[in-house]
Amino acid sequence: MHDPQPRARTDTRWLLAVSAFAVLTGMAYTVWWATLVRHRSFYWVVPGDIWGTVRAAHWIGWGGLSFIYSSKTGLVTLPGFHVLLAPIVALASHLGLSESAPGILPPVPKPTAWLLIGPFLLACGALPLFAADALARRLGASRWARRALAFGTAAAVWPTIAMWGHAEDVLALGLALYAVVALSNRRLGAAGWLLGGAVAMQLYAVALIPLFVAVVGRRKVAPLLARIAILPGFLLVAVIVPNFDATVHALFDQPNFPTVDHATPWLLLAPKLGHGAVAAGPGRVIGLLIAVVVGALGMRHRSDARYIVWLGAVVLGLRCVFESVMDPYYVMPVIVLALVVASQRSVIRFAGTVAGGAGLTVLTYFRPDMWAYWSEMTGVMVVMLALAWPGTLRRSAREGPDVDAFDQPPYEAPSTVAVSA
Repeated sequence: MHDPQPRARTDTRWLLAVSAFAVLTGMAYTVWWATLVRHRSFYWVVPGDIWGTVRAAHWIGWGGLSFIYSSKTGLVTLPGFHVLLAPIVALASHLGLSESAPGILPPVPKPTAWLLIGPFLLACGALPLFAADALARRLGASRWARRALAFGTAAAVWPTIAMWGHAEDVLALGLALYAVVALSNRRLGAAGWLLGGAVAMQLYAVALIPLFVAVVGRRKVAPLLARIAILPGFLLVAVIVPNFDATVHALFDQPNFPTVDHATPWLLLAPKLGHGAVAAGPGRVIGLLIAVVVGALGMRHRSDARYIVWLGAVVLGLRCVFESVMDPYYVMPVIVLALVVASQRSVIRFAGTVAGGAGLTVLTYFRPDMWAYWSEMTGVMVVMLALAWPGTLRRSAREGPDVDAFDQPPYEAPSTVAVSA
């Protein structure tokens, strides 16, 4: 009888190697890019957003959780990741490592705290790599498709951390993917805890809740929602009770700056907050309302995991479509979910989805006028999702169990790549 353990160990080593490569290249970029490419050796290219995150983690370590939204940290989500980061920044302070602070100009050119904080952030990228591989394996993707998926996931995740410093978005995605894996294995308790952890990391994961509700049905939805709510609910109570006004402003208005980031046509309807900021929160409510409608559509095919994962990509893409001010890393979750679904499709469709994800990532860094920016981003996203469409739900008897069903046991896919269109 074939022993699956050597194959499992090989897969794990492969994912660890890709993760280590991402960490090494991320640190090399931040430390050496200015010297080797820009010929400016007096500074490092450290993501500026990280220092607001570091300052919020300091407040938690100092016992001042209530100050994280009123101390100019720029935090607009729940502080789940900042709780994880607090011991790291405390160690950096204990070692006397230098760091910058949000709003301080000029910044510290070579903050030595980055040498400790940076590898930790980049290592967080391993979670979505392993989670995407586990979900693709559950959907029936071949080994070679999953290896290509690991590279695609790493490429989508890498700039989110190395260039922007937002490991919380990456961890939220990894936890959400593992929540889908748990749901497909009928572990509803684990699915609820994992999705709740994703929400605690980054609020965009809330958009996935209607799809989980659609899968479990009305009779089991109450325990699921209770588990989802515990972690983010605890954090929300911990910050909103002692500092109500600042917390509500950060979490519900979610200020962003169109002169710094990329404006879209929804900026014309976004409430103005003063000092060049607009409220991104009201626009995101539109995406959440449509996510509820998408969840209702998911109820018709709730036993088909491929369809549910694809709808998950759609609802996360809606965040970008209705965003008044875009940051390029907002497209990362929809790209990864689309790649997961496409990994069990034909080589042509998978390659097309990879190309679409790459094009979408690159386009979000250009700054044309807001109408051109939004049209290009939305158009490429629609094409990518169309290529990732899971297609027919029927499978022949020779292909084994329906690995795409939530109500079936796990199934080990064959090691060959499908080549039919």
